[in-house]
Amino acid sequence: MPRSSSPVSKQIELRACLECRKRKSKCSGGSPCQYCSRSKKQCVYGRAPSRTPLTRKNLDETERRCAKLMALLHKLNPDVDIEVALKHEGFEFPLKSLQSADSEIESPASVDRFEWNEAALASPSRSQKECPDGMASLVPSGRAGCGYLGNSSGSHLLRNISGLFPDNPDSVATEQTSPVDASQIESPSWSAHLSNTAVLDRLVDAYFMCYNSSFPILHESTFRQKYRNRQQIHLRSSWHPIFYLVLAIGDWILAGGAEAEQSRYYTAARSRMSMRMLESGNLLTVQAFLLMGNYLQKRDRPNTGYNFIGIAYRMALGLGLHREPPADTPDSLFNERRRVVWWIVYCFDSGFSLTTGRPVMASDGFIETRLPRNIDDSACTLDSILPAPTEEPTTYSAIIAQARLSSIGNMVYRDVISASKETPLDLRVARSIDHQFKAWKLSLPVYFTAQDIPHWFHGPRAIIRWKEENVRMMLWWGSQRLCSLPSDSDEAQNMCHYTAIETIQDITTFCLDHPDTLHAGTNWYATYFLFQATIVLSIHYLRPCQSRDTTATQELWFLSISRARDCLAFLSTNNKAASRCLAVLDRIRDQSQPSQPASAPVPPDPDSTQLQTIPGDPGMHSPTFAIDPALQIFFQDTTWDNDIFEGLQGFPSTDETESFDYIRLTDPSLEPS
Repeated sequence: MPRSSSPVSKQIELRACLECRKRKSKCSGGSPCQYCSRSKKQCVYGRAPSRTPLTRKNLDETERRCAKLMALLHKLNPDVDIEVALKHEGFEFPLKSLQSADSEIESPASVDRFEWNEAALASPSRSQKECPDGMASLVPSGRAGCGYLGNSSGSHLLRNISGLFPDNPDSVATEQTSPVDASQIESPSWSAHLSNTAVLDRLVDAYFMCYNSSFPILHESTFRQKYRNRQQIHLRSSWHPIFYLVLAIGDWILAGGAEAEQSRYYTAARSRMSMRMLESGNLLTVQAFLLMGNYLQKRDRPNTGYNFIGIAYRMALGLGLHREPPADTPDSLFNERRRVVWWIVYCFDSGFSLTTGRPVMASDGFIETRLPRNIDDSACTLDSILPAPTEEPTTYSAIIAQARLSSIGNMVYRDVISASKETPLDLRVARSIDHQFKAWKLSLPVYFTAQDIPHWFHGPRAIIRWKEENVRMMLWWGSQRLCSLPSDSDEAQNMCHYTAIETIQDITTFCLDHPDTLHAGTNWYATYFLFQATIVLSIHYLRPCQSRDTTATQELWFLSISRARDCLAFLSTNNKAASRCLAVLDRIRDQSQPSQPASAPVPPDPDSTQLQTIPGDPGMHSPTFAIDPALQIFFQDTTWDNDIFEGLQGFPSTDETESFDYIRLTDPSLEPS
């Protein structure tokens, strides 16, 4: 009997309630135990903790699982230092609204009424009254947090009876969170690099001097203030990808546009962009997508950049950036910044559409937003009343001129570039658009033609001038293919060639006179526009049955092409795209030797860049081009039988296989139906 009862007594002796465990005293094991009965406390017995047997098999399995989790963490965030993160066990990602985090940075005290946040809509605790329906019909237009809803939405019909809708005081729940130091989750080496103020200051200065002066996506003083206090900014704020993109663009400029390994600043920006950014709408997010899209375009990834610009465009419409604020709204810098960002979106969409030959999304018919004013806002905050416009160049001067130019460019695309070849073009349409180009140039302020201008303005001014010449050249190039009368076609061709010569003259002269302003940004535009203009002149000899021009005209063409080649050779020292352009021009020159019979092979030029042709079936062509798709239109109806760009990758490549890129599907089951 004693032996049979010993296990039971041993089990009772080991049993202890929670109160006795706290006191670290022996528990009687009763219900209640003696201590709880005497002290009038609730006697609760907890379950014994479940423990995994400490065996070699379980240990190996745990180690493998730990290794997989660490690999997953590094994949999700390449910059995270797990050892540093583990030291901060109390660290949590607060679920603070992205809208609140970002509005503290870019918005004045009163949050813009068109900003919205749908991140919490999946929560069952949210009331249905707070959530706009998918058709935007069941919420009165103008209610804060729903985004901009125009006249065609069903909610517009509810505006007159919006007084019947009760206010919901509990619709917005605020959570108190403290700012998180971003360095807590960074690797020690990366954190040390980001703490090197001298390096970061150089990158930020390069961005604002060489990039923001043409595309003032950011307000400099506001950004620099947040840059100095960046450790206090919410970890999930859209400001962080903007910060790293500023560093990436500054690094690209200072490196001369060199095609080195992928920028670690870009990688850091990319790792901080996610689908969560699409669940809230604010000006910061639009700026982040604009910077990412334009940066990727300039790094020869146009399809990916095009998608990001498209996201920025849609989000800008959702914020109502295309509409003027109500008349009783103060004329503050914040509202002016909305106008600036909208017109940059407009210019990027227009330029990208002409560049890629894709339809223009923006239409002047629904745009109400005024053009920005030429103000010096360096001493202003976002809630400041605007200063008076100035007659001197400012960071807004270039984008004001480009916005008006883009409106004409959209007409070129609509009336000429996208017109059907079966519909003859009345040349009066082209002449009318050309007249608008002349009116645009005459309306520019005097500092667009004056000699005495600030040094920093030489680059932005030149880029605007080159853009106008390029779009005007595209006007006449598109017109000549649509003209039904030979005389009209000859006129359009002559105007196109004249504009191409003008472009070459302008760019080559600028590169000779201002070599100190040829940073990666101006170099990129100079290469692109110079290449197109040279192709227009060179391609004339690839067309069959062309009557040769006079000797004087040929000499002018050859001189212009020679100047362009010399300039591209000069630019190629810091720009590999210029080297690829030279290789293409070599092929065109070799193909178009007028003195060679059609059957005779053309001897290679010892001074030209020779590339090996990729062997294969001549009838097979890659579905993607190695260059900007817009350049392909120049080679229609020519005697060139093969892809002129075969084997030349990267100006810019549209067969993108890196992160954020298109990847060709090889599994037929993954093809869209």
